[in-house]
Amino acid sequence: MLAKPQQSNLKDAHFSVTGKIADNGVTLKLVGDGALVYKPQPEGRFKFQTTVGEQTVTIEEISLDGTNYGLTPSSPKWVATKSSSGIDPTAFAGASDQKYIGEVNLPQGKAWHASAKDKDGNAFDAYIRESDGYPIKYVETQSGGQNITLSFDRYNAGETVTAPPPDQIQSG
Repeated sequence: MLAKPQQSNLKDAHFSVTGKIADNGVTLKLVGDGALVYKPQPEGRFKFQTTVGEQTVTIEEISLDGTNYGLTPSSPKWVATKSSSGIDPTAFAGASDQKYIGEVNLPQGKAWHASAKDKDGNAFDAYIRESDGYPIKYVETQSGGQNITLSFDRYNAGETVTAPPPDQIQSG
């Protein structure tokens, strides 16, 4: 069931990001957005913001062609690292402990609800629309109560993912 989006006619999907993470004992709320490109090859990007103290902090990640590019406040340039995993549609491939929970009615239509663990052992729930196999929502829960929700809102809208300009990249 988790492979349905890759098997469908889905080319790309935009999502909003919400959630919370813990950093040095402080819980931070996240908001942002991103996109997954399914075809012609798996790629992805996301950008989210949080507030630390009185300051807004932005974090961005891009995954394409086997390279993850990350931009955080701690670095003036994008950090590039080779990786076989990243924020792209294959992130849910190889999931373990897959379990079909049931069918749910969501505003976007009837959906299959499944739970599993990603490659890093984090539990997540996936909601896949029955009519076309498109993702509606992914909710990942990490240790310590951290969670991230991807809520999909646009499909096949021509989303693209591009690497940062070469002069803005440093090796990781």
